[in-house]
Amino acid sequence: MFYSHEMVALLQQLRLPIQSEFGVRIRLADPDLLLSLGDIGHRSRNPFTRNTITKLMRLAEIPYASSVDTTEHAAQTRSTEITYRGQKISKQATPTAEPAQAKHSKQIYRGQVVVR
Repeated sequence: MFYSHEMVALLQQLRLPIQSEFGVRIRLADPDLLLSLGDIGHRSRNPFTRNTITKLMRLAEIPYASSVDTTEHAAQTRSTEITYRGQKISKQATPTAEPAQAKHSKQIYRGQVVVR
């Protein structure tokens, strides 16, 4: 495969993190380099490595579903658990599209309803 200047620069940035995390050396002469990097990108815990591999796959025009994209989508739709005084409380994480000025919050203070 022919690597562009940008792709070689990204591969140079990936050499040390991949070597330290997986013990695998990146060699440009390897014909299956991009396929193995795609597999490593899914297993990696380092966000820099995952993002850089995603950029590399886009430059190589290889279809790649990064775990970064799927985790961001899952984070928006999943509920979060918070431990409060020893009890786990689940809250549904929902992105709000309403402006803060249009929303009126109702609070109760000493038994009286206060509208802000």
